[in-house]
Amino acid sequence: MTIRDVAKQAGVSPATVSRYFHGKTIVTEDAARRIEAAVRKLEYVPVYKQKNPGVIAVLLPNLKLAYFSEVLKELLEAVPRYGYRMVFIPITDEGEGYKHFFKELDITGVIYLEENADQNMLNYIAAKNIQTVMFGVLSEDKRCKMVHINDLAAAREGARYLLSLQHEQILILSDHPKSISSGFQRITGCKRAFEEYGLEFDESKVKYGELTYDSGYRMTSQAIKEGIPFTAAFAFSDEAALGVISALSEANLRVPEDVSVLGFDGISLSRQVTPKLSTISQPIKKMVEQTLDTFQSHKKEEDIEITLPYRLEPGETCIVNSGKKENENMQTKQ
Repeated sequence: MTIRDVAKQAGVSPATVSRYFHGKTIVTEDAARRIEAAVRKLEYVPVYKQKNPGVIAVLLPNLKLAYFSEVLKELLEAVPRYGYRMVFIPITDEGEGYKHFFKELDITGVIYLEENADQNMLNYIAAKNIQTVMFGVLSEDKRCKMVHINDLAAAREGARYLLSLQHEQILILSDHPKSISSGFQRITGCKRAFEEYGLEFDESKVKYGELTYDSGYRMTSQAIKEGIPFTAAFAFSDEAALGVISALSEANLRVPEDVSVLGFDGISLSRQVTPKLSTISQPIKKMVEQTLDTFQSHKKEEDIEITLPYRLEPGETCIVNSGKKENENMQTKQ
């Protein structure tokens, strides 16, 4: 059986099937579904899969965030095109339990979804000469390849967007910044945006915690209880941003009429809620493809860091600060 048989069954060209199996992005979703259906029906196994390229190990942090679930979904959809098998290893504080996976399985690549990976684990995997990729984050360990967006620039653009809508009182919800972590990068980006607008960055308007829905709700409720004034909220995850909206609703504050809300990540959930969430969108699908592509090359010193473009999606939860505009109009009349 050949790809021509698969192409005939799927109703596409052999070239389309070939592009699909080699992970090219120009294959449409409809064609991909038909090809997968044909592969299952015909029980076709591509030649490169028969060569058993090995196992990709995905090291998982806690999966409280919907962002990680979305990443895993994209990984599971993409990995068949590369022929790898995939194993998920939860990261725990229980010592060296991860080592038995590397002893028992033919692991040829590692994907970290945790930016604060244990250094002993990094050393162990590096000593085994296994290619590693930090997904979505920066790494101080230069032995790891990195696939991510520019978090500093993305947060700067998000803050500038809110400032351009005349929101000078912005509540910021962040995870605890560490070293060069994404949290640190995003806080720094927000500070630079305020500097560019000639405004002082108010540290009292920054709340730190997990970027879950519950945490977003709690941090916002706390800010309201403390009497912290804000006309916009910038949460460093879409999930936390939805928690912000719930807390505002409970306090009888409307979004976006009373408070504008901006999220981060661009997960599918952000497009399914009403009003549609304004967010900084990460190209998760493309990040997954670039990550898996890195394991196709054995030139370990090439393309150590891959930075992909983010996108500001205005959505429906951010508008001009009407209070600010009314004050300016009154001053003009006077």
